[in-house]
Amino acid sequence: MPYINVKLVGKITKEQKQKIAAEFTETLEKVANKPKDHTYVVFDEVNGENWAVGDKLLG
Repeated sequence: MPYINVKLVGKITKEQKQKIAAEFTETLEKVANKPKDHTYVVFDEVNGENWAVGDKLLG
């Protein structure tokens, strides 16, 4: 059972999430022979003030 956690700064649309989930699950099905209905995709949309690169906050 594959589990994919997508973390990103800011928000994306429901349509973007749907496309990303479809692409990731399709790739796992093709490459790793994992059925789509056993693949979990979770989106974590993080506010930029809660994410830093080095000593710089992204928001």
